[in-house]
Amino acid sequence: MKPPTTSRAGKRLRPALAVVAAAAGLASVLPLAGTASAAPSFGDHPQFGGYAHRTVTTADGRTFDLRLAADKTFLPASGGTIKVKGAGYNRAQGIFLAFCAIPEGVHAGDPKTYKSLPGPCLPGRETKDGSSRWITDTGTGTPEITFPYKEGGKFRTTLENLRPEIKDGVVCDVTVRCAIVTRADFTATNERLYDQYIPVHFAPAADGDR
Repeated sequence: MKPPTTSRAGKRLRPALAVVAAAAGLASVLPLAGTASAAPSFGDHPQFGGYAHRTVTTADGRTFDLRLAADKTFLPASGGTIKVKGAGYNRAQGIFLAFCAIPEGVHAGDPKTYKSLPGPCLPGRETKDGSSRWITDTGTGTPEITFPYKEGGKFRTTLENLRPEIKDGVVCDVTVRCAIVTRADFTATNERLYDQYIPVHFAPAADGDR
């Protein structure tokens, strides 16, 4: 289903898209907004398009330096695939990696505002469309959608079939802000320590697609 668009919505989007384009041009000299620093080399890839970082301490006093990166943060109106990788996560806690609406009141890059469960999100684990992943060392889950952490709390995967319409009436850049997110899995749904956000934007639909 194509996301509903109007000429008015398109006008509202143009300033935001201009800001995104400008930010992309400055990425090599300025830190990404809401991050501790510019995106690092992060393994055998040069700078990724988006980067999120936070340091957390669990109830038992262990500290984890959570890093999340994506190879792009801007997709065509029809959607696409984004490569994602993470490091420093707590292997004792499974996480969901997904594409979700950013809740009201949450500001990406400011963990103090991470008080609400990310969502709604694109389906993935049930429909096997690849738009979400479950990362856990429990040895359970859905083949090709669920996989274990690597040493150092690392993971590398893709999020596929990402599209602006999260669900009926919930459209990225029109009714909601959207992002690649991580969060604790269903074993700790109310735990916000593992929430991370990398905002993603879509190009407006062409006139012929409206």
